[in-house]
Amino acid sequence: MVRLPRNRAVRFFWLCCTLCAGFHFHGTTEAQSILLHLRNGDRLSGSLIAEEAASLTISNSILGKVAVPLAQIEKRESLTNAAVAVQAITTITNVVVASPALALPPVAEKRLVELQTAYVTGQISSEEYHRQRSKMITETAVAASNAVPVAVQAGKPVPAAAAIMKPSSAPAKPARPKVWSGDVSIGLDMAFSEKSRDLYSGRLKLSYTKAPVRNHLDYLFTYGRTDGELSANRMDGLMKSDIDLNPQMYLYSLGAAGYDEIRKIDWRYEVGPGMGYYLIKRSNFVARVEGGFHYQVQNFEGNRQDEEYYHRLAQDSRWNIGTQFTFDQKVEYLPQLTDFHVYKLRVEANVRYWLRSNLSLNFTVIDTYDTVTAEGVGQNDLQLRSSIGVKF
Repeated sequence: MVRLPRNRAVRFFWLCCTLCAGFHFHGTTEAQSILLHLRNGDRLSGSLIAEEAASLTISNSILGKVAVPLAQIEKRESLTNAAVAVQAITTITNVVVASPALALPPVAEKRLVELQTAYVTGQISSEEYHRQRSKMITETAVAASNAVPVAVQAGKPVPAAAAIMKPSSAPAKPARPKVWSGDVSIGLDMAFSEKSRDLYSGRLKLSYTKAPVRNHLDYLFTYGRTDGELSANRMDGLMKSDIDLNPQMYLYSLGAAGYDEIRKIDWRYEVGPGMGYYLIKRSNFVARVEGGFHYQVQNFEGNRQDEEYYHRLAQDSRWNIGTQFTFDQKVEYLPQLTDFHVYKLRVEANVRYWLRSNLSLNFTVIDTYDTVTAEGVGQNDLQLRSSIGVKF
């Protein structure tokens, strides 16, 4: 612990020397003070510790050492000497701490790192991240104030927690949480040989998140011709809403509609409610299961219409593999309510390779097995797609 001289003139001289030394040190590492603009809408500042091929490592005053994947960084800025100097002057003038800074327990430090990673990789919303972080820091500060460590402010002893938490200047207005997100994928498959083929596919995903509600839109289309004859013409759209009951459980409702000219489905729609549960909720891996009921109507070519009630059992997961790859999958099993020999099975898997923070190469496999089909149409439908995706 460093004791300050009691004489005010000597104290002022000591502070000026400390400030000048700080400016000299900063002048030699100016490029190391940076501000990161993340693609989820947040900003993160700190001192640059290391820069690698796939990530930046910075030191943040609250979170400590944080590794930020380059794929999650929209842009970066270097903080100027003036900005750092103003902060240093304000901090030294208002508060002179003569005890160690507020230290987080190891469990809290680990949880903050997990929260930061989950936020940067898009696993939790901005609103949820800031809520949990503020709660944790506040609880730690209250616990520290009960220990009554001493700091010096204007010559009078005060609790260190109060000195640390006292704003040195007007607090910056936090960025508004990002509630909208989405991505668009476009695919093209062409061949010119004994048979000419051109196949176009596209997908739009939109999400609106405002705790405790999450809304998702998923729209797909495929259109193609082989030697001038129609070989693909389908559209599918899905709307799903989740309402969190607690951090692990949620209620959902979904609705879907579409058509497929090749499989002789003039139109179809389906709706159903249910409940979901998170099996695993980590910074880079999330897995959950769902169960509910389903009602579906299909109108086939020739004015044939089938109306069925189903159980719905589903499972999906998302895995961030390092900073360059993302893998997600979904399985749905829908047996008929009264006859389990009549059922639908849907399987989907997506692999993404991130070229930039918002640009990716995608490979998708979609397989649907339905025991109820139009006359002359097979029960299995397998689709393989490759596309370029843009996230916004």
